Amino acid sequence: MKQWYRMILPLMAAALIIGCGEKLTEDQLRANALDFENREQWQEAAQMYERLVKAYPKSKRAEETLYRLGVIYANNLKGFERSVETYRRLVKKYPESDYVIQSSFMIGYRYANDIKDLKRARQAYEDFMKKWPEHELAASVKWELEHLGEDISDIELQLSNPSQSDNPQQQ
Repeated sequence: MKQWYRMILPLMAAALIIGCGEKLTEDQLRANALDFENREQWQEAAQMYERLVKAYPKSKRAEETLYRLGVIYANNLKGFERSVETYRRLVKKYPESDYVIQSSFMIGYRYANDIKDLKRARQAYEDFMKKWPEHELAASVKWELEHLGEDISDIELQLSNPSQSDNPQQQ
């Protein structure tokens, strides 16, 4: 009986230490997150990315991680508010990041097309235009502002079937 305790107790202690207190390296956390993504376990991937950003906020890849997290929240978990919140965290915490412009665009896009908060979408897009009027995404922002609140299928219909009043020969 004593031999049983001698074998089991160290195993239980090791499992407890590994499960509760082991600090994974940045590379290990990123590998775990990517593994969850590859298996389409989106909630687990998001949790792993959140853990990664919290554990390594000064990492060279922290802003990339936040951007990826925003994408997962929106595209895979349909957590659009959470996606916007994540993009805002990136913009605030890493204002010099290469991901700031894309994140700023996505904030407006999510508000306009997923959350349907047109007031916030307009504000985000107008802020974008003030900061980056010459950026390649500015044309998309202008288009979004011009069509804010319109159903995309109505816009496509207008583009493919111009009104007959525009063509006097058909009247």
